[in-house]
Amino acid sequence: MKKSIFVAALAFLLASQVGFAQAVQKAKEVKKEMKAEKKMAKAEEYREEAKTGKGLEIAGVSDKKTRLAKADRKEKKAEKKALKSEAKALKVVAKEKTKVAAGVN
Repeated sequence: MKKSIFVAALAFLLASQVGFAQAVQKAKEVKKEMKAEKKMAKAEEYREEAKTGKGLEIAGVSDKKTRLAKADRKEKKAEKKALKSEAKALKVVAKEKTKVAAGVN
């Protein structure tokens, strides 16, 4: 499903004659956003496992504190991916404005 949205967004941008470079940047933005969502889901899963004590607990490897730390790391990486996604969106806008200013269409 996510890949179909990704392909549809790419096709829409190409069809609307925005330009290949902008379409690539938009595709990268969508990809980063999907990765961020995936990492947030994984972090939530780790938090749930820590709360319920699911699985075998080994001190220092899979105890509650270690699992929560792992979830925190995943969330930080997800936030970083979200920021990268926003940066890609800004890059698309900047490239479009540069083309308009240069008179290239």
